[in-house]
Amino acid sequence: MSRSSVEVVALIGAEKPESGQEGTLLHSLAVSASMIAFGRSLALNEDAVSLLGFGGLLHDIGKMALSPKLLERSGPLDTAEFALIRKHPELGHEMLRQIEDIPKAVLDVCLYHHERFDGSGYPYGLVGAEIPEVARIAAICDVYDALTTIRPYKTAWSPREAIDAMLRSTGQFDPVLLDAFVSWIVRHDVTQ
Repeated sequence: MSRSSVEVVALIGAEKPESGQEGTLLHSLAVSASMIAFGRSLALNEDAVSLLGFGGLLHDIGKMALSPKLLERSGPLDTAEFALIRKHPELGHEMLRQIEDIPKAVLDVCLYHHERFDGSGYPYGLVGAEIPEVARIAAICDVYDALTTIRPYKTAWSPREAIDAMLRSTGQFDPVLLDAFVSWIVRHDVTQ
């Protein structure tokens, strides 16, 4: 195992369920699996698919720097708390940059997965193709899992409800990739 791999495994291992962030860890595992399967459905080569999985696993690693109480909060966030949450892509990117030979695609997923296709996302307000494709894929898988999973502040939506909401969310996602994702979900008949 390379030094880079050992450091990443150690970083993931630091996020133990007893830290109060088991929701983030389970979400990251689900996003990783979804990105791998979706990447394969796009006929990406296995190296690209592996990077998607790696990126999905680490996309929210910056949340390790935030208070578990903030992340598990069941009520609405105030402006300052929301600003802290919005820092997690940059915090994670900085953590991952410290690891020797971390792939650029993994850094891109971490830093840009909250960018929106119409430029209204964060941290930089990138538009369209300015957002790396790996991050556009991550954004779709991230939101789908967030919508279909129970969170402290909401109940889980059905896959059909999540897809309907994502399709109505004009400007948030790359429309070509979102169409491909919806087709993939429908082919696997998980919209019931």
